[in-house]
Amino acid sequence: LVQTLAPLPLAVTWIDSRGGIFPSPLPPQVRTAHSDPVQGAVAALVPGSRVVIMSFSHAEDLDIVVACLRRQRERGDLPYVGLIGSRTKWATFRHRLEARGFSEAELAHVTSPIGVPGIQGKEPEVIAVAVAAQILQTLSRNKD
Repeated sequence: LVQTLAPLPLAVTWIDSRGGIFPSPLPPQVRTAHSDPVQGAVAALVPGSRVVIMSFSHAEDLDIVVACLRRQRERGDLPYVGLIGSRTKWATFRHRLEARGFSEAELAHVTSPIGVPGIQGKEPEVIAVAVAAQILQTLSRNKD
């Protein structure tokens, strides 16, 4: 996804909790940040950031979603919070998030599964294009 977004007129920040995960070289407009835990970096995101959650761990994904929803509750400045995964994963997360006190309206702010609907394929490149297109759609909506 980072490589797909890199040539676009976007500032990309890749945040990961794992050490040594970032390949080199990366395009100059891609910034990397190590944060353990990743959800700790959510508070420092630039207002208007689009957040795509796709970690190696369901537990970490859930913690990041919680941090994004809390920030959205407090500041309302994350126009897109996307979570990779199946409808089943999102249903499980919804149940857990409701148990933590998040409302239906708050949960509606999370897009899951991610990517433009109708684009089929599980290959990483197909998913990257579908997600990049969805992010571009959110940027277009803000200009209208």
